Amino acid sequence: MVLGNVTRGFGLLENFLSFQRVKIAKKLISEYGNGNKTILDIGCGSYPFFLTCVNFDEKYGLDNEVYNQYFKNQNLRLIEYNINNNLPFQSYYFDVITLLAVIEHLYANQMHKILMGCYSLLKKGGILIITTPARWSDMPLKLMTKVGLVSFEEVGEHKYTYNLRELRDILRGVNFKCNNIYGGFFEFFLNLWVCAIKGKD
Repeated sequence: MVLGNVTRGFGLLENFLSFQRVKIAKKLISEYGNGNKTILDIGCGSYPFFLTCVNFDEKYGLDNEVYNQYFKNQNLRLIEYNINNNLPFQSYYFDVITLLAVIEHLYANQMHKILMGCYSLLKKGGILIITTPARWSDMPLKLMTKVGLVSFEEVGEHKYTYNLRELRDILRGVNFKCNNIYGGFFEFFLNLWVCAIKGKD
C-alpha cells in the first residue's frame, strides 16, 4: 500500500502534521515507556501510519474503517470499532495506548468512557499518550482549511478543544495520579501532548 494522505480529506500539511505527531509520540514512548510488547492506537485511521513506525511485539489499531489485508506481516491487527462501544480487550494488556488527534472529535461523555477504558487496559507502569489541538489554535485551523493547508473533513468534526490544565483534570478523574501526568506543546504551540503513567501501587 502506497502512503498517500494519512488523514481524511485533503490538506497540504496533513502528512507533515501526521509525521510530527508520530515524532512526539515516539519520543514520549522512549522517555516514559516501561515496555515494548503491546501497543494500542485508538483512532488509528484507515492507514495506521503511526503503528507502522513503531517496534512492538503486538500492535493493535482501532478505527471505524480499517483494511487488515495490507498489514498481515507487521504484527499489526486492525479492528473495526464504534467509539460508543466498550474497548474490546482484557484489562492490564497494553504497555502503551495512544490517542493521536482523536479526543477533539469526541463528545465529553465519549471521551470519559474511552479514557476510563484506557486506564483499565494499561498494565501497571503503562503509559497513555494523547495529542490534540490547543484551544487557541481553533481559529487558525479553521482559516487553514479555507486555503487548503489542513483537511476540512477533519477540522470540521472537532467537538471541543482543551488546555493542559483541563486535560490533567480529566485524567485525574479517570484515576491517573497528578504526579504521573506530564504535558507540553509541539508544532509551534498549536498542539498539546499529554503522557499519563498508570501507577504501580
